[in-house]
Amino acid sequence: MATSHYFPQRYGGNKSEQNLIQDLVDEQIKLFGCDLYYLPRTIIKENSLSDVIYSKFEKQFQIEMLLQNVEGFGNEAEFVSKFGLRVTDEITFIVSKRRWELEGVRFGVPIRPLEGDLLFFPLTKQLYEIKFVRNETAFYQLGEIYFYTIVAEIYEFSNDSLETGVSDIDDMDSLLSNSISIILKPGGTGSFLLKETITGGTSGTTARVSSWNPTTRKLVVYKRDGNFAEDETITGADATWEIQSFDTLDDVNTKYSQNKYIEEEADEILDFTETNAFGEYGNFMDSF
Repeated sequence: MATSHYFPQRYGGNKSEQNLIQDLVDEQIKLFGCDLYYLPRTIIKENSLSDVIYSKFEKQFQIEMLLQNVEGFGNEAEFVSKFGLRVTDEITFIVSKRRWELEGVRFGVPIRPLEGDLLFFPLTKQLYEIKFVRNETAFYQLGEIYFYTIVAEIYEFSNDSLETGVSDIDDMDSLLSNSISIILKPGGTGSFLLKETITGGTSGTTARVSSWNPTTRKLVVYKRDGNFAEDETITGADATWEIQSFDTLDDVNTKYSQNKYIEEEADEILDFTETNAFGEYGNFMDSF
């Protein structure tokens, strides 16, 4: 028996019926969804294999999406690999195709969500990187697609720049990017400003300011483009100080140093000087 021609799947379909289904989809997302920030990626530099070395996120806009599910609570979503701490929690969002096209006209974004772009979820204050977009379905109800399904993972910070103008997003850049601490000699002048660029007088290395404590003369910087030298003078927009000492990520106590802030917080919980920081087996074996 042939399928009913009143409910075509792949081809055809009445436009008014398609609009009705699209209206229902949009209404469901507006009622039960949440507003997310979409951050399109701007690629600055690639290598010969077309791998992205450096990119920035400057544009953003809000659009409602429906949280479909979150995966990662029942499996090994966080683990330590040779590349450091890996978080593989997945989250799935649904966004209306029509709403996306309307926002695309306003903000000049691609025709559909793209892999590699970011989503900021204000409810959890987390950034997610889009890994896959299901822009086609096996069966087209009345011959049309009405939404995109977005699969994303927690964004792993690298050398990308976040300058969106949204403080909750931009503050994550300075907090979670690779950072080092610099202790300055007494006698300097001026104060360093948050997120300003500083320059080493001898090495020519530049970095951005994450935090500055004039009492302890401790300057935390991130996004370095080189290595500073001891005793060199560093300057900012309104400050000039000389380096006394500085920290690096080449930590001899652990192989997993990725970020100074995370490392210091972890040291309050785990003792990485032990053979086995998570149990007693390694230390017991060392006694033999």
